Amino acid sequence: MRYSEVLLYGVCLCMSALGSAKTELPSNKSQFINLFNTKVGSYQLVSGDAKMCASGALALLDENEPDLGFKLGDEIIFNNLHHGTQTNKVANFCLVTTKYKYTTQSITMSLRHTRCENEVDNLDTSQTLRFISPTTLTYSVENSDVLCQFELQR
Repeated sequence: MRYSEVLLYGVCLCMSALGSAKTELPSNKSQFINLFNTKVGSYQLVSGDAKMCASGALALLDENEPDLGFKLGDEIIFNNLHHGTQTNKVANFCLVTTKYKYTTQSITMSLRHTRCENEVDNLDTSQTLRFISPTTLTYSVENSDVLCQFELQR
């Protein structure tokens, strides 16, 4: 084979791999809520720490107010969905900053506690809920061992 044929074959192979890969693109809150509404239901924990990730319902906190957020079971909560970054001073506690990142397959909430009255309350972490397939989702917490997989129960 000539060099140009090898190059063309390589390019076609790469394009094929990219085309079949599931691309996770940036999104927004409204599009994420639409996606979320197609995924609600009862989920069973398949793998992960049962203390942090218990089986339960994936549901909005208030169906009439989706901006209030959602939960999965009793332990996993994404509340006060918003665009951009929000910072609030919580009396006798900390300066609390939240930031949401929405994609076509996931949501990530970054949470930061700064200027806390007690140093031990300072925090910088994030949690992600990712829809892997029509019936599977994962939940993870940055810089921890928390990684859980759930299956939708029919």
